[in-house]
Amino acid sequence: MIVFIRHGEIKDAKGRAVGQIDLPLSRNGLEQAAQLAESLGSFQPRRIYCSPLSRTMQTASLIEQQCGTGLISAPEIKEINLGEWDGLDFTEIKRLYPQDYKRRGENIAGFRSPGGENFTDLKERVGSFLEQLNYGEGPIIAVTHAGVIRTVLHIILGFPLINIFRIKPDYCHATVIDKKGDKYFLKAYNLPPNQGLGSHLTQLMPDYD
Repeated sequence: MIVFIRHGEIKDAKGRAVGQIDLPLSRNGLEQAAQLAESLGSFQPRRIYCSPLSRTMQTASLIEQQCGTGLISAPEIKEINLGEWDGLDFTEIKRLYPQDYKRRGENIAGFRSPGGENFTDLKERVGSFLEQLNYGEGPIIAVTHAGVIRTVLHIILGFPLINIFRIKPDYCHATVIDKKGDKYFLKAYNLPPNQGLGSHLTQLMPDYD
C-alpha cells in the first residue's frame, strides 16, 4: 500500500505557473504540514519517499520526525517541469508566449512549454516509480505534488489525460493506492489531515507477510 501525500501550501504561488521551481512552504503550509505529521502519529510506514524539492522536503521532514522513518529522495515524483514558464505569472505567459498558450489550451496533455515536460512525459517517470516499489514489504508514504497525484490516478483509473485537471488534490491530503498482481486499486482519495488519519490508514492496510 502506498500513501501519496501532497505537500503543504506554497509561499508566493498564487497566479504563477509552479512546476519544479523550488518554492518553500508558506507559514500556513508549515502549519498544515505540522498538523499532517501529528495526524500520522499512529501510522508506521516502512518507507517514506520524497520529491527532492523544498516544499516536499519540508513536509516530509515533519512526517519523518513523527514516524521515525528515514527519507528516501525520489526525483521521479518531482512536479512536472514547466521549463521557461516555471515561476512566471500566467498573465506574463499569455503576453510572452501567446501562440504556445493557445496550443496548451487545445492540447493540455501533449503540450510542452519551452524546455519543459508534458503530461505524457510525467506519466512515464511516475509509472516507473510505481513499478519499482515492493508493495508486499509494508506501507509506504510518498510526499509529492498535485501533478504527480493526478498522474497516478490517471494511470490506475484510466481516464483520459485531457481530464487531468478535473482532479484537485488538496494540500497535505492523502491518496491511497495498492497493487495486486499487475492491477492497481484506489483505496482512498484526498483524506484530510485530521486526528483520525493515522488510524484510518492503518485500517486500510492489507495483511503483509
